[in-house]
Amino acid sequence: MRLAIAALALLGACTTPDPSDPRREDGDPGDGTFVPTGVPPASPHLALGAPVDGTPDDDTLIAHEEFQLGYSRFLNAPSWVSWRTRRGDYGPVDRFSGDFSADDRLPTDYYHPVHDDLTNSGFDRGHMVRSEERTRTADSNRATFVMSNVLAQRADLNRGPWYDFERYVQREVGEGRDAYMLAGPIWSAACATHAPRVPGDGCRDHGRSEDPQRRIAIPEATWKIVVFVRAGVALDAPSSDAYVIAVRMPNIEGIRRDDWYEYRVKVSALEAETGYDFVTLE
Repeated sequence: MRLAIAALALLGACTTPDPSDPRREDGDPGDGTFVPTGVPPASPHLALGAPVDGTPDDDTLIAHEEFQLGYSRFLNAPSWVSWRTRRGDYGPVDRFSGDFSADDRLPTDYYHPVHDDLTNSGFDRGHMVRSEERTRTADSNRATFVMSNVLAQRADLNRGPWYDFERYVQREVGEGRDAYMLAGPIWSAACATHAPRVPGDGCRDHGRSEDPQRRIAIPEATWKIVVFVRAGVALDAPSSDAYVIAVRMPNIEGIRRDDWYEYRVKVSALEAETGYDFVTLE
């Protein structure tokens, strides 16, 4: 799937970006977007395409009404999550107060992580699709509290620059933008995404079992790509006034007061580090 978003080409021409306007430095938009066979193209949550790397068989596509994701059965975590957020997705309902649930849409022969797999881990259960972005109904909010929408994040990341960037997205959407997003992990070299885990493999994890195949891998960093367009305008429309912001944030303590803007990166840098092709812009 190719996206014709001509407006984005202008962003790369800005040599002296205004620090107060992050849309002026989105970076290289990348050079490949793919939708696997059998993926319904009508889903707004896959409007950017499903990322594919050199070992696509290790990402299982899981479709939810509120988002879609590629899931790593070896690391028991999402490889990427994709979704669209519009003004109407922010609503009046309160945040769900219960535990995260196992994802019953995972294949039956996969391990199904549960809330307690990250209890006492020293990490937050970090939403990829933000809870507040699904508050129009109680059911839509509850849908974000599923473990396949979670990456283990240090509190200073989850409650610091990651949260601040989520609030920036909310502000932009409130001012008349639709946001198309992809988010996911950066794994250490020890956390192989294409082969079953074995004891002593060096991949950092947490869980209730000693079996590494039943433990949740801990990422070194998390990333997010947001494509903003004018509300109600098709993503590939010439009049969409689209722009891209990408961030990569380390999964460490001590960054709670950092400005999310410090963690902007080029999309091409994320492609190089993750091995994924994200979006094609003409």
